[in-house]
This record gives sequence, structure tokens and C-alpha cells, in this order.
Amino acid sequence: MGINSGTENSFVKLKFCCVPTHYMYLSRAALNTLQLLTTEADIQEGMNGSRDEMSVKGFMLLLGVVCVWCVEECVCFPNGSVAYSCGSMMPGHPPFMPSTSSPPFILSTSGSTYRPGGVVSVMVEVEQGSSTEFRGFMLQARSRKPNDLSWSIGAFINVDTSLFTLLHCNNMKNSTVSQASGEKRKKVQLSWKAPSNRDYGDIYFSVSLVLDYATFWVRMNSSTLRLETSGAAAAGVFSSSTLLVITLLTLSAYW
Repeated sequence: MGINSGTENSFVKLKFCCVPTHYMYLSRAALNTLQLLTTEADIQEGMNGSRDEMSVKGFMLLLGVVCVWCVEECVCFPNGSVAYSCGSMMPGHPPFMPSTSSPPFILSTSGSTYRPGGVVSVMVEVEQGSSTEFRGFMLQARSRKPNDLSWSIGAFINVDTSLFTLLHCNNMKNSTVSQASGEKRKKVQLSWKAPSNRDYGDIYFSVSLVLDYATFWVRMNSSTLRLETSGAAAAGVFSSSTLLVITLLTLSAYW
């Protein structure tokens, strides 16, 4: 018993309940397995049951395998709800691994420094002249301090939630942003607000980008943004000057 084109198309675009707005495409290997199962059913016809019965059993077996795969790896959400990836920033697209080729994308920031509570503009875009478009991304800021390398910091602000999904990674509200749909795009520009304290030192931005299910890049990093020290230095100068004036005034009272 073979697989007609109608059956193949309906099975390849099987829609899973755990991915409400996305079709998870099965690999050619899975289809070949189904073909093999149905062929074996033809051979066994008359010995262990009818061809239809064996075909149904073969289909259900493969469907069961796929469903287990879906439950375990139901992570390729096009709506960006991928909080499980907060640390690794790795999309779950088995059996594929991150691409090792040079990514045709640029990650840039509005400046090379930042200050506590300050806002930085972050842009992810395809290289100039490239026709490439990406379907998914995950973006966050991280500290250069060794103990904080795997945690997102700060918060993305003024985000259009019809286009982007905000995630509360590391229990930090809106510290990570991703796509809200599988719509193709060439550019993303977002605003990030730094923590109000100076605990994190120098930082950088990191992004993972998905071109399609089989092609993606993980943790592409921006240049380092240095924590501004001019504010602290100015405050120190002001405090010293104030102390000197007070001291002089105090001494003058005794003359």
C-alpha cells in the first residue's frame, strides 16, 4: 500500500495542539518510515490481518512517535514563548544544530557605553544588500562579569506586544524579547533600559536568530558596552569640593 499525495500532504502539515499557530513539518525520514511500515503491511497481508488494519497500525505507531517528540520537544513556537531557552538561547529544532557559517546579520547598539537607568537602542538587521529574512529571534543583555554571564539583565521597554513577546528570564521582568509570530523580517529595533544600579559592570547584547527550522544561529554577541564612570567621578569631585568649602567656612569662624 503506497502513500498518495493527498495523504502525504495532510500528514506532513499535521497541526499539533501544542503549537496552535504553526505547522510542524515532519522530515523526509519520517515519511520514508511510514512508507516502509505500509509496505511491510502489504507483505503481511493475509498472515497477521488485513492490509488496512496493518496500515492503520503502522500509521498510529509513527504518529505516536511523533507525538512523543512533540511533547518532549514542543519548543519551536513561532509566537516567541520560549522561556525554557532563557539561559542557552538555543531553539529546540531537533535534529538540527546551530549553523557554523558566518551569519548574514548585524547586531548593533546606539552607543559603546551605558549608564545605570539609561536607555540603549538595539538593532538586529540583515547585511546590506542581502535578500535574507529571519523568522525568529531571541535578544537579551548580559553582564561581562564571570558570575553573571548566563543571565539576562535590564528590561526592554516600549515594546509593541503585537509584534514581539516579552519574557521574564532570571526572574527579571521583560529582560528578554522574541518574535510574536513567524512573520519574516529584515530588521528589528528595540529599546533596552539598564538596571538602576552599577552591579553588572560592562555588558553586551546577545541574539539567536532563526532563518528556518533547519538553519539558525545561537548567541551572536555585540561589542562590549562599558559602564560609564564619569557620573561617579563627577559626584566624587562634587563631594570633595563641598567638604572643602564646609571646612574653610568652619575654620574662618575661629578667626
